[in-house]
Amino acid sequence: MKFHATEECTKIQGRTIYRDTVRYLGYSASSVSFAFTGKKAQATFLSDPEHFSSEEHAFVAIYINDEKNPAKRIELNKSEETILLYESDEEKTVTITIMKYSEPEYAICGIASITIDSDALLPPPTAKARKIQIVGDSITCGYGVEGSVEDELHRTCTENPTKSYSMLSVQALDADAEIVAWNGKGVISAYIGDDRDTPDDSWLVPMLYDYADAGCEKQYFRKPKEQWEPWDHSLFEPDLVMVHLGTNDASYTREIPERNEQFCTAYIALLEKIYQHHPQAKFLCMLGLMDPRLCATAEEAARRFQMAHPETLCEYLPLPAQLDEDGLGTFWHPSPVTHEKAARLVVAKAREMMGWQ
Repeated sequence: MKFHATEECTKIQGRTIYRDTVRYLGYSASSVSFAFTGKKAQATFLSDPEHFSSEEHAFVAIYINDEKNPAKRIELNKSEETILLYESDEEKTVTITIMKYSEPEYAICGIASITIDSDALLPPPTAKARKIQIVGDSITCGYGVEGSVEDELHRTCTENPTKSYSMLSVQALDADAEIVAWNGKGVISAYIGDDRDTPDDSWLVPMLYDYADAGCEKQYFRKPKEQWEPWDHSLFEPDLVMVHLGTNDASYTREIPERNEQFCTAYIALLEKIYQHHPQAKFLCMLGLMDPRLCATAEEAARRFQMAHPETLCEYLPLPAQLDEDGLGTFWHPSPVTHEKAARLVVAKAREMMGWQ
């Protein structure tokens, strides 16, 4: 049986685009899950490796049932390829999840079709009772978490969102997730070097939040902005929204008071935007693993937003700076040990805020 990754056949997690019967997985940890009884399953993937260096190919992981570790990790190095997802000598009932590990800045991942050696699918896995939206940057994506500080290049093969505080927290809280995160991007500026003193505001998280997958629209479909697919926020109603932003903005704000205030104002505006779409959600803002310079400002933004909206709950969680002895990933990004430490703090705070056991 051959089928497409529709909502009727599969469970979709994260923001995706479904166009011309192809399901495009965009952000880190976006996924498609399906269940069947049989011996074999395969999928036909689309990608655009010809437009990217070998270090920037798309990567997906294949999970079987509730296994913590993936059964396979696949590099999409062809424009179209049919890949074996699962095979067994015995007929079994299994749930298979295809999860995107690389982020939307790099080569795309499209699922053109899925084929099983059975005449019928089982109902898709059910949604979890808890839902968490995470808005962030490279730290949220698990950028370089499997790399080394000695790396001279970033490689998508070292990205792993399941080793980031984000998905570690989501899994510990037994929730479904929607991640909107992009490395190097911020609220008022992307990361800039010391040789520049003006913000890079060409591609920021508040703009990305409005669309299903702006990266796919611009880089793969090559559509003008007015034709990008807006995200239907009703498709995912989070109980908790986590925001991890400010690391990249700090490269511009540099503890200059008026720039800090600009960041604070824009941060509050982003929280307001999210709140307008999800007024039932509670907010957990956090910062501190890599660059602490905007921690106090992010905390102040959370405080002001809370004062403006006493009907909801918005709290700030300081995250401790990473330690050299815990290891460093690519370009000084957090290691698995650092992410695990952060996740424990995030999970404890989320349980306290939400009353979750």
